[in-house]
Amino acid sequence: MLASVVGVAAVVLATSQPALAATSVNLPLSSWAYLDSQSPKTKFVNPAVAPPVGTLLDDANKAHTYRSYFTYDLTQLKGTVVHNSYLYTYEDTVTDCSTAATIELWRTSPVKTGTTWNNPPAELDKLISVNRGKGAYYCPGYLGIDMVSTLNAALARHEKSITIEYRITAAQEADPRAGRTFQQPTLSSTSNHPPTVTEPRLESPTRPCGTVDKPSPAAASTLFKATVNDPDEGDSPSILYAIWPVDHPDQRREFSSYNYGTDLNQYADGELLAWQAQARDYYDAGPWSKVCYLVMDKTAPANPPAVASKLYPEDATGGGTGLKGKFRLDASGDLDVVGFVWRDSSGYSGQVKARQPGGAAVLEYTPKRDWFEELTISSVDAVGNRGPERRYRFNVAETAPSVEIELGGVGLPSTLAFTARKPETTAFGYQIKGGPETRVPAVDGGATGQLTFTATGEVEVVVSSYVKNKLIGQDTLRVYVTDAPGVESAEFNFDTDQIAGKTGSFTFTPRNSDVVAYEYVLDDVTQTVQAAADDTAVVPWTATAGWHDMIVRSVRANGDKSSATSYQFNVIDPVPHLYSQTLEHLNRIDGVGLPVEFYVSSRLPEVTGFAYRFDGGPEVAIDGRGGSTEFTVTPTHIGDNTLIVQALLADGTRSPEKTFTWQPFEAPVVTTDPANGGAGGQPMTLTFRSVLPDTKEFRYSLDFSEYQTVTARPDGTATVSFTPQSGGGWFSARVTGVAQDGTTSPEREMTVPVRDTRVSVWSEFSDWSPRGGIGVPGDFSFSTSWTPEVVEYRYRLNDGPELTVPMGDSWNTVVTVVPDRNGLNMLTVQGRTEDGRLSPITEYPFQVGTAPYVFSAEYPQSTPGGGVGLEGRFEFSGGTAGITSFEYTIGGVPGTVEANAEGRASITWTPTEATGTYLVVKGRKADGSTTDEVWYFVVVKSD
Repeated sequence: MLASVVGVAAVVLATSQPALAATSVNLPLSSWAYLDSQSPKTKFVNPAVAPPVGTLLDDANKAHTYRSYFTYDLTQLKGTVVHNSYLYTYEDTVTDCSTAATIELWRTSPVKTGTTWNNPPAELDKLISVNRGKGAYYCPGYLGIDMVSTLNAALARHEKSITIEYRITAAQEADPRAGRTFQQPTLSSTSNHPPTVTEPRLESPTRPCGTVDKPSPAAASTLFKATVNDPDEGDSPSILYAIWPVDHPDQRREFSSYNYGTDLNQYADGELLAWQAQARDYYDAGPWSKVCYLVMDKTAPANPPAVASKLYPEDATGGGTGLKGKFRLDASGDLDVVGFVWRDSSGYSGQVKARQPGGAAVLEYTPKRDWFEELTISSVDAVGNRGPERRYRFNVAETAPSVEIELGGVGLPSTLAFTARKPETTAFGYQIKGGPETRVPAVDGGATGQLTFTATGEVEVVVSSYVKNKLIGQDTLRVYVTDAPGVESAEFNFDTDQIAGKTGSFTFTPRNSDVVAYEYVLDDVTQTVQAAADDTAVVPWTATAGWHDMIVRSVRANGDKSSATSYQFNVIDPVPHLYSQTLEHLNRIDGVGLPVEFYVSSRLPEVTGFAYRFDGGPEVAIDGRGGSTEFTVTPTHIGDNTLIVQALLADGTRSPEKTFTWQPFEAPVVTTDPANGGAGGQPMTLTFRSVLPDTKEFRYSLDFSEYQTVTARPDGTATVSFTPQSGGGWFSARVTGVAQDGTTSPEREMTVPVRDTRVSVWSEFSDWSPRGGIGVPGDFSFSTSWTPEVVEYRYRLNDGPELTVPMGDSWNTVVTVVPDRNGLNMLTVQGRTEDGRLSPITEYPFQVGTAPYVFSAEYPQSTPGGGVGLEGRFEFSGGTAGITSFEYTIGGVPGTVEANAEGRASITWTPTEATGTYLVVKGRKADGSTTDEVWYFVVVKSD
């Protein structure tokens, strides 16, 4: 009956997944059931129907009131914290969407065997109460609820399942218009296992957690450790530690422990501390560990250890290269010492334990180098506190043999040549590290031996020196074994540059057994040569010019190829090298009548110069010692232009000829007047000269304007005028020649510099910082790009007279100006050309301070003058109006001098030593105010 009312719903249950960091799952639905008011003593478990809620009418128009219950399995969430959870479903059918209905979700007690309509599960927590039906945006619609707090509460109660009831609120539950069915709800969950810690301890050295009665000792820098446990794969938990004085828990602080230790210096020696560890991942912090205890030990051993060695006595030479020595380290009864730390001169270090507290230890140490060695050793207590350092110096006898290895390759014997460093050496030993040793007798301090390597790569070879059967020295050689063939040539090698045409040969030698051929690449051509009976091969070759990189591999009978040998050499080209940057421009700049610069070089020995012939003209000889030089030629016609160059050698001979032919650019040639480009706002002319016959006109564009035409003169030229509007840049000129028959030349595109006609002014005076004072001269530098047209500068200070200064020989012209007022001053400047044209006015504002002017003929500013015992006169003036006196300090001695009616004064000063000192002067006015200070550096001559 119910199926005909609410339909059939398909049920899909989510399965559990393996534990991952922040695992997301749909929790399994253990079962679901509904209760029916028309069957008050029955429950319906896992029926194949859409879960009903509220009152629904059956086919007989009888009212059934329903409540549905859903039980979800929580066992897979055991030990986790839920971070995201949602219980959601959709209404499947709604009887009347215009009727308001309040849907309630409850957490209830479990559905049991005796559960019926008359004995329903107890409603424990109302989770949500929502209105649906009338006024809802969608009907049927969606229903969802956040379950994070509900699930975490259930886990805190250690519940293995949770049951959720769907019902209509009691006041509407009997209304058949409010009845509906739902899809089976899904309960999603994203959860994480909070990580835990075990085995809290102290490290370096290792010490236990410690108890209050038996705390572990700890140094001022202590390494805290704990073992992290996290069931979630992919998590990277960290550990947080907490520490506090046992009698001051309010001073608890938290920290992270790093590999270099935690600073505990704030705690006193002997203080008892408690500590804990806690693991944290991205989502959760786990529980704190049990409380551990430590006691501060900040007292290091008082004395350095005693050190002795029979083989390597202190400050003496003993032992030998590669010989292990024993060093006795003794704490001399200091019971605080449990071990020793050491390091050598090369940075190697280690630690050894004492046999018992306060006792001795034996350090077995093999020196890492010959000659001088030093061990630095300290006593260590149980927490790692180190005592004073003991430096033990000794010399290592040079006893290992000197060995040269002539590498044979793989599967071929390699030869070891031994030389004794000790005359008493009677034998040498050698072996591949880890393999059997071979010994050869020493004859007159030397010997040879053979060793066959079986594979390529780095191999360690141990070589030893013996006196009879006593080892006196040992060394380990690192040998890189390769099967790449040997390549030699007397004529062509890296150290000798032959000249092209030279004949010679290359010899290939095997570094592998069973070689039948060699494959080589020379000048990008791959060739093969068969090996002779002795597995070698000789390849003849006639040299070609250039840098060569020969690649050679040997080939075995089974077809295997060896590693490659790269063999490089250079061959000199006897023909000179010729190059022209002028002809390399993307937009061509050459043409008939325009000079072309060439760079010529030769690597032939003893080059003294070069000789060239241009376009059938006479030979010209130029100096070229050093093998290179530059020269310029100017083409006079279109079409082929040919340059022939030879290097001249010291013995009177010449190199072969280098011939270079090019066709000058056939676009019109453009010249400007002025020749060095235009100037902003000044007219200039451009002359077009055609290099093609029968030119009737030129088509041109200036500064990207529309193209225009100008008629050509009979001589193939034309002139146009142009006035650039602004300076300090460039303008573009494009021009094409047009013949009588309408054919056109290539277009020449060029940029023409436009000079700025304005005058630039530079000075230490500026408009943002006052400087000097009235009467204090200042230098101003004038410069302009409008040269050589400008011949003089006209300038004026404020409203004073106009002054003139001729253009200087250098790029700038310096004038001295004496300000006549405090505050803002204005200097105006113009450039004047020889024909009377003036540049725009440049205004240069600057601020003038109130500092006085100081002058001395005997001791000029910052210039050595006078001498010890020679009196100097210093005159003070200016600065500002109304000066009544000057205050000064010279050589550290202060003074005051009254000013005359013109505001001037002077002092005399006689130096007593040849040195530099400052004269600091400021003026004082009648109202008591003072001027800016002037610092005048006085330099007294020493002779």
